[in-house]
Amino acid sequence: MMRYYIEPEHWSNDRMTLAGEEAHHLLHVLRGKVEDQVLLMDGRGRQAVARIEEASRREARLSVLRQITVPPPEVEITLIQAVPREQKMDFIIQKATELGVTGIVPVITDQGVVRLKAGEDAGKRDRWRKIALSAAKQSGALWLPDIHPVTPLLDYIAAMPRFDVWMTCSLDPDSLPLREVVQAARAHPPRRIAFLVGPEGDLTARERAAARNAGARMVTLGGQVLRSETAALFVLSILHYEFAPTARPPDRATEPL
Repeated sequence: MMRYYIEPEHWSNDRMTLAGEEAHHLLHVLRGKVEDQVLLMDGRGRQAVARIEEASRREARLSVLRQITVPPPEVEITLIQAVPREQKMDFIIQKATELGVTGIVPVITDQGVVRLKAGEDAGKRDRWRKIALSAAKQSGALWLPDIHPVTPLLDYIAAMPRFDVWMTCSLDPDSLPLREVVQAARAHPPRRIAFLVGPEGDLTARERAAARNAGARMVTLGGQVLRSETAALFVLSILHYEFAPTARPPDRATEPL
């Protein structure tokens, strides 16, 4: 079944209403009708099978048949990403969501190619949230990542929360192999991990110094110089492999009655 999104604040255990773009797709693209069953999600771990009870041109009223709640990931992974050009960032948001990232922090760096004008941040975040939602629907993810406001990197580092493991991808010759840092982390399983991917021109000396002073481990991804989007997915794939659950919990709210 196609999955549809209900905002967490509008979630209910018995009856819900699908409106806006979600209702349009159900009623006018898929031609959903009364008595059809649909799958609902709220992006915060809840999923439900519901039946269409009433349908108008702009909304569908649904009755919940059964639902499940999946707890948040045991290990939270935050991607701090220097914002590349639009299509590359869209790709990173999509794939990071599929790989179970918990948070995405878009940052502006000294050598980054993207500079945002006043007011552009809100529009981009709305676009990125839609991309993340589409990726979650496709991949079966029940938790949407938190997409933070675009922030200058040095401002974020100055106020960043505490992470158990905090890494920065770096071309510095004294950087540690990513494998070594991940293996050390497994010895004392972390609860919260963050890693920073800079622009393709790399971080400046002052940005690297700020990250080091904030406790970041500088890591190398190997002999090749990876593009920004490649580096993000490379690290996320490894962290997903090392720290994500090996099996999904039983899901009894996916099949129609």
